[in-house]
Amino acid sequence: MSRRQNPERAAVRVARKLVSEIRRRRLRPGTPLAAEHRMVEELGVARATVREALRFLELQGAVRIKAGPGGGPVVSAPGADHLASVLSLHLQFADATFRSVVEARRSIYPVLAAEAAENASRDDVAALHESIVRMRAAAHDSDLFREEARRFMNRIATASGNRVLAIVVEALHRMSGESGSGWDEKQCRSAVLSYERTVRAIEDGHSDEARSIMEKSLAVALGHWERKAPDELKQPVAWFMLKPGRTATSS
Repeated sequence: MSRRQNPERAAVRVARKLVSEIRRRRLRPGTPLAAEHRMVEELGVARATVREALRFLELQGAVRIKAGPGGGPVVSAPGADHLASVLSLHLQFADATFRSVVEARRSIYPVLAAEAAENASRDDVAALHESIVRMRAAAHDSDLFREEARRFMNRIATASGNRVLAIVVEALHRMSGESGSGWDEKQCRSAVLSYERTVRAIEDGHSDEARSIMEKSLAVALGHWERKAPDELKQPVAWFMLKPGRTATSS
């Protein structure tokens, strides 16, 4: 039993050392790491241990293995997809429903809107205004509108300066996938008006107002979902599986 556990513990230790070295040297994504044989020599472990450590880091999104001549381990960066994969797997085993994902977003977004009113830069506000323009133009197309609305929400998260909640809500978006009942043009335009009010509150630095507007907007969205797709809200959360070799993604 102990013989089977030792290689795993050694691989985890090697993985931690590699991550610490990446952070210490501030290596950027795309930077090649030492070849496997060099790691074996420098770390004093078996080649199988190094490979297991690299595979573990690859699954976590911290490195990717470049194939072909001159290939090998390369620094990557975990993204929202990796968190979504782990979180959705936990939620599936916990028998959580998709409604719990929606409710989590309802709890987090008002906080982010309020924090954005306190921390948003001019560039953040400009990006939010640009997103409003694109949503208004996409109001006739439910799918396009939904994608831009998600980008808008992610921009609010970025503007908040709260990096923890920002990555969480982006992961929740990834878990949502194509879920959600379609809105007609009237509903899309109504949502845009609410988002415009939110941006004005953020721009003016009115955190309580930004929070309140966002809360009301999300309540309306949930009400629409409950009327149009109640069964979808009852569906269990499904595991968001990463594609092999997938790296960090952005909206």
